[in-house]
Amino acid sequence: MNKSTSLLLVLLIAHFSCLAKVKNNGIPFIKNFPRHEYQGGTQNWDITQSSKGLMYFANNEGVLEFDGTNWRLIEMPNKSVVRSLAIDKSDRVYVGAYNEFGYLESNSNGKLIYKSLVDLLPETEIDFEEIWQIYHYKNGIVFHSFEKVMFYKDDKLSIIGEGMLFRKSFVIEDEFYVQIPGKGLCKLIGQEFQLLPGGESFADFEIVSVLPYSENELVITTALNGLFLFNGRTTELWNLEANKSFVKEQIYSGLAVRDDHFVFGTVRNGLYIINKKGQIIQHVNTDLGLLNNTILSLFQDSEENLWLGLDNGINHLEISSPVSTFPRIRDVGTGYASIYHNGYLYLGTNMGLFVRKYDFSDIALNLNEKFRLVENTSGQVWSLQVIGGELICGHTKGTFRVNQNRGELISDVEGGWKYLYKDEFPNQMIGGTYSGLILFERESEKGKWKFKQKIGGFQESSREMIWNEDNSIWMSHGYKGLFRIVLNTALDSCINYKLYGEEDALPADISLGIHKIRDKVVFTSEMGFYEYVPEINKFETYQSLNNLFGRENEVTKIFEQSNGDIWYFQGEKVGVLKLQVDRSYEKHELAFSSIRGSFIGAFENVYEIDRANVLITTEDGFVHYNPEMRKRYENTFHTLIREVKVADKRKSQDSLIYFGGERQNEKTNMYLKFRNNAISFQYSAPQSSQMQLVKYKYQLQGFEQDTSKWEINTGKEYTNLREGDYVFRVLAQNQYGVQSVPDEFRFTILPPWYRSKLAYFVYLLISIAFLWGIVLLIRLRIKRMHEKLEQQQQEELKAKEQKFREEALIAEREIIQLRNEKLRSEVDFKTRELASSTMNIIHKNEVLSYAVGELKKALKKIKDPTALVQVRQLMKTLDSEFNSDQDWEQFELHFDQVHENFLKRLRNAYSQLTPKDLRMCAYLRMNLSTKEIAPLMNISVRGVEISRYRLRKKFDLTRDENLIDFLLNV
Repeated sequence: MNKSTSLLLVLLIAHFSCLAKVKNNGIPFIKNFPRHEYQGGTQNWDITQSSKGLMYFANNEGVLEFDGTNWRLIEMPNKSVVRSLAIDKSDRVYVGAYNEFGYLESNSNGKLIYKSLVDLLPETEIDFEEIWQIYHYKNGIVFHSFEKVMFYKDDKLSIIGEGMLFRKSFVIEDEFYVQIPGKGLCKLIGQEFQLLPGGESFADFEIVSVLPYSENELVITTALNGLFLFNGRTTELWNLEANKSFVKEQIYSGLAVRDDHFVFGTVRNGLYIINKKGQIIQHVNTDLGLLNNTILSLFQDSEENLWLGLDNGINHLEISSPVSTFPRIRDVGTGYASIYHNGYLYLGTNMGLFVRKYDFSDIALNLNEKFRLVENTSGQVWSLQVIGGELICGHTKGTFRVNQNRGELISDVEGGWKYLYKDEFPNQMIGGTYSGLILFERESEKGKWKFKQKIGGFQESSREMIWNEDNSIWMSHGYKGLFRIVLNTALDSCINYKLYGEEDALPADISLGIHKIRDKVVFTSEMGFYEYVPEINKFETYQSLNNLFGRENEVTKIFEQSNGDIWYFQGEKVGVLKLQVDRSYEKHELAFSSIRGSFIGAFENVYEIDRANVLITTEDGFVHYNPEMRKRYENTFHTLIREVKVADKRKSQDSLIYFGGERQNEKTNMYLKFRNNAISFQYSAPQSSQMQLVKYKYQLQGFEQDTSKWEINTGKEYTNLREGDYVFRVLAQNQYGVQSVPDEFRFTILPPWYRSKLAYFVYLLISIAFLWGIVLLIRLRIKRMHEKLEQQQQEELKAKEQKFREEALIAEREIIQLRNEKLRSEVDFKTRELASSTMNIIHKNEVLSYAVGELKKALKKIKDPTALVQVRQLMKTLDSEFNSDQDWEQFELHFDQVHENFLKRLRNAYSQLTPKDLRMCAYLRMNLSTKEIAPLMNISVRGVEISRYRLRKKFDLTRDENLIDFLLNV
């Protein structure tokens, strides 16, 4: 073997040994699943996982299925407790319960249905009680109860060791072992169980697990008697310190992980992980985050993490991660600083400074030793630095000198942010505080630091500082900006300082970070990296670092290690730039994906203790990182469509059409009615670590042109889809940037009945019938038009004849009308004559009346008897003339001629009328007024009104009837 081959072999061995490690510093990240979350029973007796990452748990209430997001419960037909599970190569889940065993299979809609195999047993054999274990064995499945061992293969079931009683059984490298009470540990050879050499030593022990230790050795775990090593011939107690704990705390479950580690679950005190040397690597119980101290089942998933089935709940431990929670105690507070000094590890938090003796190579010490609060240091710790051989603690109360478990206050100037030291000033140290700078001195290089004075001339809070080669100090103030401070030679006074800003080519961001990379001061801001150019007293962008980090997020902190590696905090991320041989950097971020966003802004801190131990501050304390521990980040995982629901417009609730199980043919379409064109999908990507960081991208092909953006939602809904073929495709990406195997669901939305093929055929028939109907209608219309034209011609002829007759009638009517008009004219003329005559009579009577009146006046004055006689004779003549009926007769004659014998008709109709009444009626018919009628009848106006009243009486008229209207209508 040549040197290069040997070197390659050594590197490969080192690589795989790193992959196989289980961290002993800190606590693995723990995820709790209490009962109320998975909605099942309290106890979880067994655990297994499908090839696509689905987790299954044997629970008191049935089989629990977990897809990384949601839980489902599949109950047994007899509602019994499920005790055991196993999955074969085809992902069929086998289930064991009380007097029941079988498997789960998906129906046509993907719903997991339990199928019992008990029917394969004779009726005399069906009372076998609990199936405690299920194994793959000889290309078949073994169902094991304490009363029977049954072997299932090719749909056939056989019983092995009939009539015997058993305890637990174990399959290792396709060899079947079982403990038989009173006999010991046996092995199945053929169809018989034969006692192994040395197996009788376990006749009275309760074996809980048998695990492979080496090629020829097994680790046999007993509940109350500890661990034993068995080489197939002899048995010896595995003499390790942990055995004392195991005997006391009672092991219930065991598991071999990562080739050289063993995991044991106890009844009383949680979980233990040990290595092949028998050293306890991890001990985790309820004090450190478990839900329960009784661990009934253990399982290592495809990501090499642990699942714990508890007496009450489920736990997940991320043992494969190189990052773990630190320290192994709770409530130390928020982490701000850490340092390893003289064999002691110090942790500075908001609650104080904690310390403990720590040896990173001594596993037992690291597990058992506890952190304690350093005396006098309760409160906020800001920084930890070793300067001149002394540990200096910057504290909110001031500055402390720390010696193991005790802190001594050497300055009570509040707020010790940071401390500066240069070899040029071996006995002087500058501190930054809430109220400016302070100076410490010591008498000699081996002396102790003592507070000397506050440095005058500068009073600003000084948290981030760097001491330059020219002895000036850069200081960044979180609210004011960047200062450059110049001190005098004695360092006890500020002689000058300047505040830099935009006029000095700095960005508007005043929150600048100050860092030293490769002996060069660099400044970080939201706009990237800057460097100071002393020749022009201004700043320029630091392009090489800007290119390295990009501008996506601001780099808030960077820490350069002694080996040239650079730790950085950017946005919510933390990472490390590994210095390469060619002086370039390789970026490492994946290991820290689980702690993204858990840092205190502006107070991020990384402390590298050695090549295998790094502490990072977080808001919950610290995390420990082992750079030498490798994790496979590129593990294949699957995205699974877990539910498909459709909304039925006829119903008020959605219908579940697909339950997320195995489909017979993933290329087969599911056909949906058009009323189900609103569809929703639920999907998940089973990831045991940091499930909440998984992102999804989806596309509904046939509806969307492009895929969606990455998002954390695990569901998508579509409404009002048109008919057609669709494929819903979803892809996931985990916290490490690895993309999953996608899943897809094909479906076809059928057209509505009015857009179906049958409907279109009917539409065609209707269209043809409609067109034929139009043709018939046109023909009928033409025929009717002909008939109508003929009828119209006849009607026109008739109309013309009628018109001629009407015109003749019109001419005749016109002649009659002319005659009538002539007659009316004559009547009018006679009426006018009559009226004129009547008016003449009225005038004559008025004159005669006036004359009679004047004669009567004159008669009184005449004294001559002869004259009196003549006047009286004249009055008599006038009076006879005035009362003459000759005028009336003439008037009556003309009036009857004009008014069609009105007076005769009135006299005949109303015989009680007197001549005076008839005259009154005639005058009223002529529409004469009361004043006009009075002289004609030689009566007063009052007499006319009385006459009118009498006429109303004789005509028997009511108050509402008009007398003149009545006379006009007679």
